[in-house]
Amino acid sequence: MKKKARVLVVDDEEYTRGFFQRLLGEEGYDIATAADGEEALGLFTQKIFDLVLLDLKIPGSMDGMQILQRIKKIQPGTVVIMISGHGTLEVAVQAVKMGAENFISKPFNSIEEVLMHIEKALEYQKILRENALLHKQLALQIENRNMIGNSSRMQEVFERIRKVAPLETNILLMGESGTGKELAAQALHKNSRRHNKIFMTVNCGALPEHLLESTLFGFEGETFTGARKGGAKGYFEEADGGTIFLDEIGEASLPLQVKLLRALQEGEFKRVGGTETLYSDVRIISATNRDLTRAVQDGKFREDLYYRINVINIKLPPLRERKEDIPLLAHFFLKKFVEKEKKSVTSISADAMRLMTGYHWPGNVRQLENVIKGSAALCEGDTIDVFALPEEIRTIHPPVTEDNKVAPVLLPFKEAKEYFERRYIEDLLKASHNDVAAAARTSGIDVSTIYRKINRYHIKITE
Repeated sequence: MKKKARVLVVDDEEYTRGFFQRLLGEEGYDIATAADGEEALGLFTQKIFDLVLLDLKIPGSMDGMQILQRIKKIQPGTVVIMISGHGTLEVAVQAVKMGAENFISKPFNSIEEVLMHIEKALEYQKILRENALLHKQLALQIENRNMIGNSSRMQEVFERIRKVAPLETNILLMGESGTGKELAAQALHKNSRRHNKIFMTVNCGALPEHLLESTLFGFEGETFTGARKGGAKGYFEEADGGTIFLDEIGEASLPLQVKLLRALQEGEFKRVGGTETLYSDVRIISATNRDLTRAVQDGKFREDLYYRINVINIKLPPLRERKEDIPLLAHFFLKKFVEKEKKSVTSISADAMRLMTGYHWPGNVRQLENVIKGSAALCEGDTIDVFALPEEIRTIHPPVTEDNKVAPVLLPFKEAKEYFERRYIEDLLKASHNDVAAAARTSGIDVSTIYRKINRYHIKITE
């Protein structure tokens, strides 16, 4: 977040603008500055900012409060921190009521404190954006809300669903097992003109050929062992006016593909063992984890049927290609499990999340949900830690602990640096008998910085 955040500093003092430009530039932020309200609002029409540091006393036609109001109208999602050397409690309260996230008084107590306020504000903005994203996804009317994600790959999927759902064309969903193809099919149906009609799913790879054909088209009499006397309707009759989701259509036999093609082309079919031609108006959404173009080349899938079902295609990305969604999904599944099972697990440790993010997830989202369920069921406390995870995830990067003696030099530099920093703070607190002020004096580190490290590494201060 910090590397990509765009910050606007609005202050009439050149020294203050320069101070923030140097400080935040070194921290990796993208910085712009403005000396007055007109310049600031001009920049707002050109760029989208994540955060604004806004001085309360600005000369010109607009003061800080008026600029705040204008900013919130132009870019409601931008987080604003007010700054003033003349602030009072009443002014701070008024700024917060008008939409400011925080209020900092000059002179600043420390650079670390300023950075802490900025990081906290950006984290808050991230949460707001994630919540807005979830509300946006709910507009898709997805029955099973597991289909979530804020990665660019998933946003492309959601946008494609929005565009094609109202159409009457057949759609092919492609992707590995567990990527959420059935959820996408449900979203397409729910947002189509057929949403008040039936939605039926059949797995073409799970049924024998004769049973799959009878399931789709119905049958007359006792056409096979176990069939009901007198026959029965198939999905094409029952779903008339609605949608049929043909999962794993690549597993359908060639003879069945011929009958499917006729039903899709002409809207007509016959029950198994019957002679009467029946008609049905259904929309077909198909899905496959196979390469159907290769299957066509190999003569295992009809080319005419392929083009009939593949009018529009949507590719669901594997979880390993949208790893930024893993924390959001993991916490969603945890909340879902806890509410159902009445467990007291409320969080996932940073180390456990790091391992899950580094895992390749061959079973995709479905596997992640099962891992969270199992880990939440097994963990002892209120947090899913590394040792609650399945062995195949734990062993991709063994956790650094006193027990397993994994050398920090075997870790990537960033993780090794964090390991040493965490150990240093832990040992410093022990030596200072958990007196943070004493630890600050001993180490020369600001008190607020120590508290930030304690929170970041989830260090427990024992009595």
